[in-house]
Amino acid sequence: MAQVVGGYHAIALPLAHSAFKRYIYVKKHNVKENETVGGESQLVADRTVYVVNLPAHADEHWLRACLEPAVGSIQHVVNAKTAGTSNSNSNGNSSGGAQDPLMAKTAHVVFKSKDAVKKVLQVKQLAMSDNEAPATGLQAYLNKYRANKPGLAAVKAIADKYMAQFDADEEEDFRKREELKAQVDDDGFKMVVNTKKRTQAAADDLGRPAKKQKSKEMDNFYRFQMRERKRDQLKSLRERFEEDRQMVEKLKLANKFKPE
Repeated sequence: MAQVVGGYHAIALPLAHSAFKRYIYVKKHNVKENETVGGESQLVADRTVYVVNLPAHADEHWLRACLEPAVGSIQHVVNAKTAGTSNSNSNGNSSGGAQDPLMAKTAHVVFKSKDAVKKVLQVKQLAMSDNEAPATGLQAYLNKYRANKPGLAAVKAIADKYMAQFDADEEEDFRKREELKAQVDDDGFKMVVNTKKRTQAAADDLGRPAKKQKSKEMDNFYRFQMRERKRDQLKSLRERFEEDRQMVEKLKLANKFKPE
């Protein structure tokens, strides 16, 4: 016997690698006058069902893959948010603008026959292939982490590929410079080309000791520099004189100072 909850028919969706099931809920949709546009409704009477509690990844392709093998062909799918506000062609595409590919967890499904509506209200479970549902929850975070952290082997492969491409570009650049070296211009002059490879030139620069930079400041160029230098010299002389005077005083106190 079909399970009915609040007027909705419950259909089980088995979860991959799990004993638990997810449920979607379906009921026959009654077309209202305010759902028509230009006198024509995109929700056909007696061939439309309203589906709720759809998975987050559900789109028209997912609904077709789940429902058509069990109940029959679908004419088009209408997002519940846009139902009655725009027309849909036979493929379910909105003529009034781009339709949201996700069904916002609710959708109107229009079948090609009335018998399909009867069947969908009697089916208890739908088969759902593993490749239809993307990873969610913890598994989705694990997949994202593993994609961002590919491991040492993958990083080494990427680095080796990059270095191989770099060496190939280096050889091609060196070959072109060798060809330019042998060329003579219209005035009879030979082209001067650096034939060293970039890696070799960089190594030479690293092995060469760095030159000591000369001070750009010129001494005794400005008057204030001369005044400061003289002031420093006088200060130094005063300090030395004071040190000598204190030493003489100490020697006098010790009776060791005997001036001639």
